[in-house]
Amino acid sequence: MPVVMYLMGLDAAHEVLPDLGFRKVPHPQGVGSSLYLGEEAILHSTGLWYRGVLYHRPRERFYRASVPPYPPEVHPQAEPLEFREGLDHFLPFLRRYEEGVRALRGEGRGRFLRKLPPGARRHLKDWRLLFGEVEG
Repeated sequence: MPVVMYLMGLDAAHEVLPDLGFRKVPHPQGVGSSLYLGEEAILHSTGLWYRGVLYHRPRERFYRASVPPYPPEVHPQAEPLEFREGLDHFLPFLRRYEEGVRALRGEGRGRFLRKLPPGARRHLKDWRLLFGEVEG
């Protein structure tokens, strides 16, 4: 997930998210970066929420959680999930998302994967196993 979050951050910076169905709005509590609202997903620099499950980036954990509150907050009654269960919940969305990025850019993620920060780089092998991309 650190690689996913880094790449989505690049997509936000390159203004790709609106073409993927996300709308940029200020965070309601004025916390950090903007929120990107999709049909079934909410992206913030500190987390990704999809259909009732939150990936909280600072803790690298998944929670069954409602919104609001929006990331970076985690609802006090949020139920922690095993990492694999949370990832399995996200995979269909993430695969559609990556297909959308490839269709828009006409290329894969290769050039961006070569410039990952150290915290994400250590998860690159796992990302490639999930998304099947060796070079972009």
